[in-house]
Amino acid sequence: MSLPSSANQPQPVAQKPGTNIYTVMLILAFCFIVTSTVILAMELNQFGAYPQWKVPAGGGS
Repeated sequence: MSLPSSANQPQPVAQKPGTNIYTVMLILAFCFIVTSTVILAMELNQFGAYPQWKVPAGGGS
């Protein structure tokens, strides 16, 4: 008795998994982090050039 030929059998089509809630949450988190970084940079630019915490010396009483 011979084994059945595997060449005649159709290959099953693998279906790509759909987008789940964790993928959506990951995308939203990335968008929020990028948005908050841009807003933080805009806020820091209001206080002068980098580094904003270095204050020029002198001029005291």
